[in-house]
Amino acid sequence: MHDHTSVLRLVESKWNLPALTYRDAAADNMLDSLDLTGPPAFLTPPTLAAAPDPALLAGCLSTGPGTIPPAGYVTTG
Repeated sequence: MHDHTSVLRLVESKWNLPALTYRDAAADNMLDSLDLTGPPAFLTPPTLAAAPDPALLAGCLSTGPGTIPPAGYVTTG
């Protein structure tokens, strides 16, 4: 099972670095999920889609984040 410290453990394993905490020392290093020895998935990077037009986003940016509910209104369960 992987968690956030698995990424840190992967970096530590790949470059032979010591663990920073007990948690990342005990984490799975994710090497079972990655193939670092095989050929790359593609030789040239794929073409990305064009960035969205900022003018189209202006309506969303002008409305703001919305209202914050009063304390006690939102419950967690």
